[in-house]
Parts: sequence; C-alpha cells; structure tokens
Amino acid sequence: MAKDGSFKLPEGGATSDIAMEKVIAAQAKVNEMKREMSALAKDRKELLEEYTDLRNARPVPKSPPPRGEQKIDTLRVCAGDVHGMMQDPDAVAVFLHDVKTLQPDCIVLGGDIMECGGWLAKHQPVGFVALCDYSYQEDCRAANLFLDRLQEAAPNAEIHYIEGNHEDRVERWIVDVTRAHARDSEFLRKAFAPQSMLRLEERGIPYYRRTEIYVEGAPRGWIKLGKMFFTHSLKYSKNAARDAITATAGNITYFCTHREDTATVVFPSVGIVKAFNPGCLCSMQPVWKNSTPTTWSQGYGIDFISKSGEFQRVHVPIWKGRSLASAMVDRFHS
Repeated sequence: MAKDGSFKLPEGGATSDIAMEKVIAAQAKVNEMKREMSALAKDRKELLEEYTDLRNARPVPKSPPPRGEQKIDTLRVCAGDVHGMMQDPDAVAVFLHDVKTLQPDCIVLGGDIMECGGWLAKHQPVGFVALCDYSYQEDCRAANLFLDRLQEAAPNAEIHYIEGNHEDRVERWIVDVTRAHARDSEFLRKAFAPQSMLRLEERGIPYYRRTEIYVEGAPRGWIKLGKMFFTHSLKYSKNAARDAITATAGNITYFCTHREDTATVVFPSVGIVKAFNPGCLCSMQPVWKNSTPTTWSQGYGIDFISKSGEFQRVHVPIWKGRSLASAMVDRFHS
C-alpha cells in the first residue's frame, strides 16, 4: 500500500490471476472509499457554511443575565408546551399580551417549545404521518419567532429554558445516527440541536438539558429558583400534581401533561408544599388524537414572590383565545 492509501502492484507482479483480481478489486474499493470520504467532507463543509449563514442572517433579542440573590419583590411567569408548528396562535397571542402587560422579572419556559415531530418522532401513535406536513426548519422558525416575540414583550426579564421530551428527540436522533461517536455527536448537536437552532446562547437564555444535574441531590434536568423546583416531566397520572408532591416533598412546577393541575400537602417537618402544572399553549386537539377528546387545558402561571422568597401562585386559564385573568392583569398595571 502506498502512503496515499492506494494499492500498487509489486515490482515482480502478481503470482497468479486470482491474486491480480484481488489486488485490483482492493484498489478499486479503496479508491471508491476515498471518493466517498471526499464527498462527505464536502457535504459537511457546505452544511456548516449553510448553518453559519443561517445563524448570522439576523440579530436576536438578548435577555439580561440572572440577577442572583433576590432583594426585592419580584414577579415570575411560567409557561410551556408551545410545540412549535403545533402551537395555538390565539393562545400564544393572548399569553404574549399578558406578558407585555405584566412585565415579569423572570420567565421559565418548561420545555417542548418545539414540536420536533414527524421524522424525529420514533414512537408516535398511529396516525403520526399527519405530523409530517411541516419541516424541521419550519418548526425551528416557529419556535424562534415565539422567542423573538417573548423577548420583545418582556425585554428586562431573565428567561430560563428547560429541555422537554420533544427537544430531547433531536438528542436521541443524534446518538442513533452517530452511534455515540463523541466528535460526530457534538458536530450534529451544534448543527441541529434546539439549543443551537434557537440561538439560545446569543439570546442570553440558559438551557437546561434533561441529562444534566443542576441541583445537588435532585434528579437530572431539575432546576431550583428560590423556593420552587422546575422540571419538564414528572408524573402523568390522573392525580399527577399530588403524586408529584409525594415524590418531591418540595414546591414544584412541572409541565408535559398539557393540563392545569394543583395540589397541596402539609408535611409536619417541612410545612405547606405545593405542586403546579400551568397547562399548555399548543393545539387542544392534535390530529394524532383522531376522534379521542383530550383533557388538556391552555394557560400559564404567575408567581408573586416576596423578598423572603415566599410566593403566591396564580393560574391563568386561556379559553378560546381569551385570557380569563385579563381583568386582573389589566387592573394590576393600570
């Protein structure tokens, strides 16, 4: 074999016709592999250039960094399950209107801001083909637009983004494609993962992945802000909020079930502990549910937080494109 990787015949020639055929076949195979590698390198370079052009195409709003220790009364809004191309435009519009009026100090996005359906969804129920009528690029564009409008509505709010199970689909796809090869995985993650496609670092929005530990002693993907834990998925039962309390023994807001839920338990050694789910901002009756009615509810949560860290949660239901707390929100800032 030559230094360039190609096969050359020995000076004395092959000893038989069979050996000659093997050498020629091997040389042809090596040359074919070299051509494929060259083509892959070219494709990779073009993909990276296209990705860089996309990222530099327009500026994005930037949120302020976390403020650290709380010294004044603050207001926090939490919402999740927007689902990109599957969002309910009316619900999102009224949510953004309320956010602009409230001007929160902090916003927690509880995950599934993107849908990542279709070809990224390996385990969809029967009828998932109906989710393939949009591209991943369109899904990214819908989520980017939501973030743009959110940051424009509340330019002074710090924003936290918790990875949902739908964003995690991209991560799992990357691992499947690369067979866990670290360098290739990192390349694809930079090129396709929601954290990159939504330009969260440029926006000043921290992204909390489901596979990382952020709070000592807490499960992966959990974060803690003041006296509240946040995570995307926790319990799915009919009494999910109450089950969440028994599993947590601490105040927690979770998402994923798409329905408003609240529960309270008093632990003698801890005190009052509450669990919340604010609902969703996506379509209430997705096509993959077919004729089965959902029990989902749209809405978001507001936390009024005192200097001591004590808080009061208010759930704001959204029904048929109307915020049922519009009178409170408008009066609060009139």
